[in-house]
Amino acid sequence: MQKIKAKISVLFIVITAIAACALHLFQFFFEVGEPAAAFAGKDSILYIIYALVFAGSVFCAFYACLKRDMAKTFDFGDGKSSVFLSSVLLAITFFFDFVHQGYNCYDYVQSVSFIEYTYLIPLGASGLFALISSFYFITLAMTAKNLNYDFRNFTLLHFSPVAWAFSKLFGIMIKIVDIKVNMELCCEFILLCMVLYFMFSMISAVDKKDACATKSFVFSSLMLMFMAFLVGVPRMIMLLLGRGDLISNVSFSSCTYIMFGVFALTLLCDINKRTNC
Repeated sequence: MQKIKAKISVLFIVITAIAACALHLFQFFFEVGEPAAAFAGKDSILYIIYALVFAGSVFCAFYACLKRDMAKTFDFGDGKSSVFLSSVLLAITFFFDFVHQGYNCYDYVQSVSFIEYTYLIPLGASGLFALISSFYFITLAMTAKNLNYDFRNFTLLHFSPVAWAFSKLFGIMIKIVDIKVNMELCCEFILLCMVLYFMFSMISAVDKKDACATKSFVFSSLMLMFMAFLVGVPRMIMLLLGRGDLISNVSFSSCTYIMFGVFALTLLCDINKRTNC
């Protein structure tokens, strides 16, 4: 009965994520949420997306509460190929995020006569910590492949994705004016909060060594994937369609968000697989 409830909650999580993503993409096409947008139902769309995010969080919490007697958070004894692959891809996206943010800093300094350091410093910091995060996930990938490395020994590196998320959060906080006008940034804000939640859950698991995965870790993994899908996928689709002008914050970080969510989900799936054995 418990497994049936878990499967139903996963189904509802997938449905709400797809629905929110579709509406968000619809919002981009019709410029919903912009002050000048002439769309009668724009407020309704915004509130529906927020409601779907809330519903998704409830389903994620329900699923997490159902999980009992979970396996250890990190167990790389057999060489986890799925965790290895997602870690490598995440490291690659972080590296390109660093390159992209470096270019953004250069382009900004060259294009303005007066530099706003409240914008430039968080931008540069996110690029720097993206580079360090790239090394962090490379060490995690090497650990997953049993290459005589253990990422758990690199204490300070655990906080590099945390610092990356904080620097991006600061940059968002100085832009958000209204949750109706800046819905895209608000969703990104929630996503980065989930990144922090997930990373602190990971750090806690590292500190406790052989402790089993917690409900907080399960919840943060699912919500990170949910929000990464909601924020990242519509942005990537708009960029591929050449409609990037409709996005308020064009950044390679969208790809990083998606891969962060994939990594969290891959790690959770590995835990579930070991739990069910």
